[in-house]
Amino acid sequence: MVSNMRLRQTAGGNRHPIPVKQFIIDRLARVGEDYYGGLHQAYKEALDQLARDRRRKYLYHHPTYFSFFKKVKELITAGVVEPSGREEESDNPQFNNWKTRPIKKFVRLARGR
Repeated sequence: MVSNMRLRQTAGGNRHPIPVKQFIIDRLARVGEDYYGGLHQAYKEALDQLARDRRRKYLYHHPTYFSFFKKVKELITAGVVEPSGREEESDNPQFNNWKTRPIKKFVRLARGR
């Protein structure tokens, strides 16, 4: 865990066994920077691994990309995470026939944290 900072709990929503905001902070502390979709995919994999470790009959519910994206934006607003300035075209094969591929925008922990 990066820090013992108190993250504000928002009203409503699904309470995941791995807190989303803390996962984002811990992941960025480990890898340096990552893009929104990469963070979302890593979170889903961590939830699935936790379910397998706990020998659950069913996997945990995955947050949608949009709800996960909102958590990243909340961390940016709070000054914990910042855009790194790095952008890349998506290399996902599902976009092979697109004229312009979507852009992956990367984030990192804010400097001085």
